[in-house]
Amino acid sequence: MLKPYSDISRYFLKLILVVTLILLPLNLAACNNTESSQKSLTIAVASSLKPVIEDFTSLFRNDYPEVHVTLAAGSSGALAEQIKNGAPYDLFISANQHYSQRLGSEGMLDPADSRKLARGKLTIISKSQQHTKNIKAILTDPSVTYIGIANPRLAPYGSSAIKFMESEGVLNSLQTKLVYTENVAQTLQLVLSKNAELGFVSKSLVASQGVENFGLVYELPSDYNSNLVVTSGAVLKKDSHPMTLNYLDMLSSSDYKHIWETFEYEMLGS
Repeated sequence: MLKPYSDISRYFLKLILVVTLILLPLNLAACNNTESSQKSLTIAVASSLKPVIEDFTSLFRNDYPEVHVTLAAGSSGALAEQIKNGAPYDLFISANQHYSQRLGSEGMLDPADSRKLARGKLTIISKSQQHTKNIKAILTDPSVTYIGIANPRLAPYGSSAIKFMESEGVLNSLQTKLVYTENVAQTLQLVLSKNAELGFVSKSLVASQGVENFGLVYELPSDYNSNLVVTSGAVLKKDSHPMTLNYLDMLSSSDYKHIWETFEYEMLGS
């Protein structure tokens, strides 16, 4: 009479167990790779940074073609509020430190992965040629009816522009000429469409359009750029994308310093 499990049966059971243990890590790795390729890496990026981040994203896709990357652009303050309200971003790239630090203190960004990447440049632009280099005279010229500026409560470039006009003693006299937009990208469009004669924007947006397309590109003194430090951080959430830190490492690598400089940023820590 045969026993329930013969020696041969035991042998095959052991063999199946060994094969299962060998293949299990491979199956898990395959599942992780499938998850990385199917789930989008979603990045909240300040509007002033969108052109340079688009270039970084193209490079990232070359290295990781299986990863889909989605960019959501807006003012740093508005994006920070979205993250506070549960927006499903994996990475936050702000035009200044304030919003990243605030989210970090509230437990929404991982402080271990917070990085200072680069410094932006505040610039005044116009489509028309200007016949003087005196920026105060340009701002107060009676022929200037509208001046575009990003909402200073939400956009770092807007708040820096307010500080500049205050220091020049012209803010009060220009209040009726100021046209507030949600972000610097909208301010740029105001000037390009000639709905505003002047606008305060980031030098990076000017570089993305080509300096030759403007009659005036006036870079303000570096004192007004001290607040414009690009910072990034991984959003703390249960289902963070597994490639988030890979993207962060690329942004902070000195190998890509030339990309930051192409868009008129001063890379930090390189």
